[in-house]
Amino acid sequence: MKNYAVFIGSFIVLLFAFQIVSGLFLTLTYVPETSRHFSSSTVSIFSFSYPFLSATIAATVAFIISKKVCKVKKSTYK
Repeated sequence: MKNYAVFIGSFIVLLFAFQIVSGLFLTLTYVPETSRHFSSSTVSIFSFSYPFLSATIAATVAFIISKKVCKVKKSTYK
């Protein structure tokens, strides 16, 4: 049960951090193109989902953290 609690806690913290960092990155690198607003709209076939990517990375890192924390706790009790 502690393994699950560590995973959920670290996942929430990491997801929040990745969302803030990706929001800052997207805001800082955004350059509006004024000529595009006056032309016809285009449809992008490939769309990239930053929230899905950050959630996947956060879940992976949270899993690694929970495994390492539980491994350290088990070795200290032996």
